[in-house]
Amino acid sequence: MTRALNALTFLLFGASILFRNPLLSLLGILLALVAGVTALWDRYALANVTYTRRLGTTRMFVGEETDLWIEVVNAKPLPLAWLRVEDEIPNSIEIPRGKVYPSYKPARCILASLISVRFYERVRKHYRLRAVQRGAFELGPAALRSGDIFGFKYQETTVPDVEHLIVYPKVVSVTALGLPAAYPFGEHKTRFRTAPDPLRIMGVRAYVPGDSPRFVHWKATARRHALQTKVFEPSAAHASALFLNARTTDRAGYIPEYFELAAIAVASVARHLLEAREAVGLYANTHRLGTGGLVRLPPSRKPDRWFEILDTLAWINYLATASFERMLQVEATGLPFGTAVIAVSAMVHDELIAVLLDLQQRGHPVTLLAIGERAPAHLPDELAVYWIGGRATYQQLVESEPSLTTLSWLEVAPAPNGSD
Repeated sequence: MTRALNALTFLLFGASILFRNPLLSLLGILLALVAGVTALWDRYALANVTYTRRLGTTRMFVGEETDLWIEVVNAKPLPLAWLRVEDEIPNSIEIPRGKVYPSYKPARCILASLISVRFYERVRKHYRLRAVQRGAFELGPAALRSGDIFGFKYQETTVPDVEHLIVYPKVVSVTALGLPAAYPFGEHKTRFRTAPDPLRIMGVRAYVPGDSPRFVHWKATARRHALQTKVFEPSAAHASALFLNARTTDRAGYIPEYFELAAIAVASVARHLLEAREAVGLYANTHRLGTGGLVRLPPSRKPDRWFEILDTLAWINYLATASFERMLQVEATGLPFGTAVIAVSAMVHDELIAVLLDLQQRGHPVTLLAIGERAPAHLPDELAVYWIGGRATYQQLVESEPSLTTLSWLEVAPAPNGSD
């Protein structure tokens, strides 16, 4: 188009000289100006143009919303009559007020913006993002396109910067999963005696005959005018190990609702146990994205264990890479005696039941959380089994069940920097 415009300009100037026509000369001058402006925009349209995006938070739970700001800066004296921005986003993120188009890439879509930017101007746009699915997602890269006002030529460039958004599964109460509120995983809390730890004072109580005089709390005694003795936390914490089966069907493929319901169950049970001051571990017969090994978090009460479990569930892959029963047998050999085993699985076979009964005989309180459209049948009475539902349960929990954890809670929570 530019070559044709230049040729037409020279032709008009030649015709104006040949025919001594001032109108042709004026038209040639106008076309020359158009060609010059087009060449100027073609060369400098995207020079000194920067594009940045910023998220209100990089971590959130399913169902929550956060802010997205995009900013374009044109740091040159040449204005941009139009600038089209196409930013890649995952299709698991909803943008209610943005113009979103399908992408040729799987599980991706395009957030498009058309703006004009004056010289030395900064333009900001604001969107709201809503997380509708658990996972670890990338926002970006972005494509910028701009050119002359006539549409003859344009420049295009790619901004490779990406932002990572981590979406955690929804966390609900154990009663929403169909589990009893008190001791949902049996009475293993009282099976083993624990010695008090004199370095960890939990409170005070009234002195009774037989209490050691060394543990009398003299300040509390003076305030209450009666003997008070110190109460210590147990020196050994109870431990639970959560085992997640990534396989959801006997056939090829997977059932996404079952897998997401299992993630909700694991996160919710882990929160319940950690609030009860138990050491909690997580194992799965799959791997985190970007890693090769199976998920393996031995039971721990360190301060950042909650965040480790949430991050693992966000990055976890739905492709089972090992036998669930075999993983249970191998990992259980390294668990301390008395550690509760909580298996979450949509596949309930005789082999799994046999492994769980064997673990129970070896001193591990065992609970099975079964996922599916109907409750598993013909299970032994000595095995604690809870059926938490299937697709309908997942939709109900995501759409109507209030979350126990929120984005505001996550923002004020301590950073994961603890140790065992």
